[in-house]
This record gives sequence, C-alpha cells and structure tokens, in this order.
Amino acid sequence: MILCVAALAGLGAAPAAQAKFTLGIGEQTTSMLDDPRFQALGVRYMRVVVPYDVMSKPVQLGRYAPVLEQARDRGMRVLVAFNHSAETPRRLPSVTQYQRAVKSFRATFPWVTDYSVWNEANHSSQPLHRDPRQAARFYNAIRSLCSGCKVVAADVLDQRGFETWIKTFRRYAKSPKYWGLHNYTDVNRLRDQSITRMRRATGNRGSVWLTETGGIVRFARSWAYDEKRAAKATSHVLKIAAKRRVQRVYLYRWLGEPLGSRWDSGLVASDGRARPALNVVEAHLRKPRTLLPRAPRIAKFPTAPRLG
Repeated sequence: MILCVAALAGLGAAPAAQAKFTLGIGEQTTSMLDDPRFQALGVRYMRVVVPYDVMSKPVQLGRYAPVLEQARDRGMRVLVAFNHSAETPRRLPSVTQYQRAVKSFRATFPWVTDYSVWNEANHSSQPLHRDPRQAARFYNAIRSLCSGCKVVAADVLDQRGFETWIKTFRRYAKSPKYWGLHNYTDVNRLRDQSITRMRRATGNRGSVWLTETGGIVRFARSWAYDEKRAAKATSHVLKIAAKRRVQRVYLYRWLGEPLGSRWDSGLVASDGRARPALNVVEAHLRKPRTLLPRAPRIAKFPTAPRLG
C-alpha cells in the first residue's frame, strides 16, 4: 500500500532559499503540535481562530487554552484571529465590548503579539460582512491596547466585492500596516489575481499576509474530493507568494476533516494518513518527504434532494 512519492516531485514549490516569506500553518487543535511530521518541518508560525469572547465562555476557553499553551511551550509564534461568538454568531459586539474582551485575552496570554481583528470579516456568515466601518473601529481599539503588536487590520476572503469592503475599511482605520487575505478562489483555480487586487484596494500601503490559504481537498458540491488537485493548489500558492513578495503564508490546515465533511483542506487526513500536499510543503522546506499510502476513493458530495 506504500507508494513511492517520486511522481510528486513536479508538485514541489520553489526552494526555500528563493522564498521571501515566512510559512505558518493554521490549526485548531493540539494534533499538529504532537505530530512528529510537523515537528520535522521546523515550522514555528501558527494561526489559531478563537471567538472574540473566548475568555467569558468556559467551554470555549477549555477548548482553546490548551492549544495556545502547548504552542507557547513548543516555541511557536501564534497569530490569533478573533472570530464571532460561538454562542451568538450573528451578534455584533460594541467597540467597548470587543475592547474589553481583547484586554481580558491579552491579560491571560500576554505572550501573543500577533493578532487578526476578525476572521473573514467580509464573509456573509460574519456579522461584520456589511459593516467595514465597525471592523475598522475594532482595529483601532486593539491597536490602542497593544502598540507593540502586529495587528492584521482586515482579514478577508477573496470573494466578489472584497476590494470595495477594504476601501471602506481604510477610511476609518488608523494607518494599517498588515492586511490579511484568504485567496482560496485564486489558488484553487490556479490563478494569480487576488494579491494584486488586494494591494490595489489598500493603496499599496502596508504588507499583505496570506493568513488562510491552501489547496481544497473537498468543498461540498463545488470541489469533489481530490488530494492531487489540492497538492497542485498548495504548490501554486507557495510559488505566487514568493513571486508577489508576500511576507507570511498560513496554510489551512494540518488535520483534515472526517470523510463526508463539507470542507476539508488538511495536509494530513483525519485518520492520520499523509496527503500529497504534505510532500509539497516538505519539498518547499527541503525536508525528507513522507511516504504516501494509497488515497481512498471518495464518493461525491450528495446533492440536495428536490422538494415537491
């Protein structure tokens, strides 16, 4: 069942010596930190998405505190991206409530110095998707709490209209230095447009980070299960990040979802099986490549039943 990975050589990204960016990986559990394959990569940057009000929710704090604490113990530099409340996802906090929540988080995790104001703020699932002005106020608030932190001002998905959202945000934000882009649309269609569009929207002021990106293994009915396609997309994003002089790239994520899940972009399958995209990352970092077992055949995502 163990196959040679030589066939994947063509998927390798540009050598590390040519890359101008720092590579990190997004993960929501401790599984990545415990995995010897991750440890062998030597990656020291990690992104974690947490509810903005995590400190006042014992269940959520119990979920994320171990991840953050273990990351600190392993010497990881963590980018914390705040997200909507797990209990009231559609509720938008006031600036005072947001500021109070962030202040509480910083008191407990003072070693975290990289923040993202709000994860995918322009997505329709987020209460900020029609309110870039409020997002800018949140940015100004968090900057006032941590002048020495690196704060990603706007963390947006490269969907239609994201440039307009960014332009409105800019009018109310105080001198943003870092911008976050989730360029899944670009990367998984093997295009190179969104980074340039992002820079144009920001007036070419500040640095662009790809705070969430990578090859999609499966996304509902839009992208059927395909590990090799995801590896090609992962290779593509590493190449264009170097070409476009992006400062940081965070691949999402290490551990995949169970078979049949709506979304899956893991470098490693949920059962621990290495995927081709992991070999792409290993080649990029000039690390020994993990042998890959045969990928399973996965049924297409079921179509919704017709009513009536």
